[in-house]
Amino acid sequence: MRLRHAQFYGHFEVRCDVAGFSLARLHALTPAHLVAPHEHEDGHFIVVLAGRYRSSARGVDTLLGPGDVLWNPPGTRHADTFVDLGGRFAALSLGAQQVADLALLDGGARRLDAGAQRFAQSLALQPAAFDLGGLLEIEGRCRQLCALSRTRPLREERAVRQAREPAWLRRCMEQLVDDCERPLRLADLASAAGVHQVSLSRAFRRHYGLSPGQLQRRALLNRAARLLRDGRAIADVAAQLGFADQSHFTRLFRAEYGCAPAAWLRGFKTF
Repeated sequence: MRLRHAQFYGHFEVRCDVAGFSLARLHALTPAHLVAPHEHEDGHFIVVLAGRYRSSARGVDTLLGPGDVLWNPPGTRHADTFVDLGGRFAALSLGAQQVADLALLDGGARRLDAGAQRFAQSLALQPAAFDLGGLLEIEGRCRQLCALSRTRPLREERAVRQAREPAWLRRCMEQLVDDCERPLRLADLASAAGVHQVSLSRAFRRHYGLSPGQLQRRALLNRAARLLRDGRAIADVAAQLGFADQSHFTRLFRAEYGCAPAAWLRGFKTF
């Protein structure tokens, strides 16, 4: 059996998605004898929050307790379960291509070392974010966890983290988020911030890894995701937010969240 994007045996307590990452906390409700051997199309980190978690993945095959962190690459065959009902865990999922791009294919399934484990525990307990500013922070922390979890570091990765963004840049980002349904006028945004358009674009890429237009599109898709969670029909959301048609909306949504809107919604249901 193959589970879809961000699908687990468990009931979702909270979940937020950004840039292909899906971070969720879940309650384990399925008895061990009902968990069939399966694999996931995603790679995922599992952080045990409460209870005793038995991993059957090749390379781990052990009992984990609260605070332990496990990495399962895409396609890992297992039937992981909690020994007792009432277990809780956090799951950070990322698609197969993203796993390859972030150099996480080497090493197979494994427990993380102490440094990466502490960072994963902190990330797992972070409050879920539903605004773009909070999601950008979570995305950065997800990428840090991936960097800490590699068996071999990427050559081009910087050793020093970037400085926190200046106040004027944060205001520009927040304005783009608030006005994400309006066409972007870069000249007006730069003028209000008192900087040149080129400087503004460079600052966006340096601090957020995105151009202003890409960040605005992400904010618009984030707004679409919240409407879908509130029960709005996919076609209605696409029309309300100004997408050319439903297929255009679906294509952009898949690029951002790693799956189509319908599959993303199914991921919130108890498996």
